Amino acid sequence: MSLEKMKGSDGCFVCDQSGKNPKALGITVYWDPEEKRAEIPFKPESDWCGFEGIVHGGILAAIADDAMSWALKQSTGTFGFTASMSVRYLRPVKSGGTYKAVGTVTKTDGRKIHTRSRILDEAGNTRVDAKGIFVTPKKNI
Repeated sequence: MSLEKMKGSDGCFVCDQSGKNPKALGITVYWDPEEKRAEIPFKPESDWCGFEGIVHGGILAAIADDAMSWALKQSTGTFGFTASMSVRYLRPVKSGGTYKAVGTVTKTDGRKIHTRSRILDEAGNTRVDAKGIFVTPKKNI
């Protein structure tokens, strides 16, 4: 399996690699062309926490959202806007651990793209499960 490293989006809170956003998480996104999924490996730092070593749910939602967004971009060749997203937090994500977010496109319905993302621990257990609907822009945007 050969993962393709994505450039990241300048200024993005999650994946900025350019330095334009000094508060960015600076996470690298990869694309798996065989599995048709985005992969985001990450090791949360202690300043990502909301409570005593547990990563803040908002940061986890942002990472899950990015995984879905990159899956959309790589699958369809265009970007989309998050229209709705649901997140289920199944197990704690702890700072210092090693995790991976994976994002896929599950269904395309015109400009609506249905997606799914999971955050997995090293053993492959799902810690966070998210679903999203993205809307691709009209040509005149």
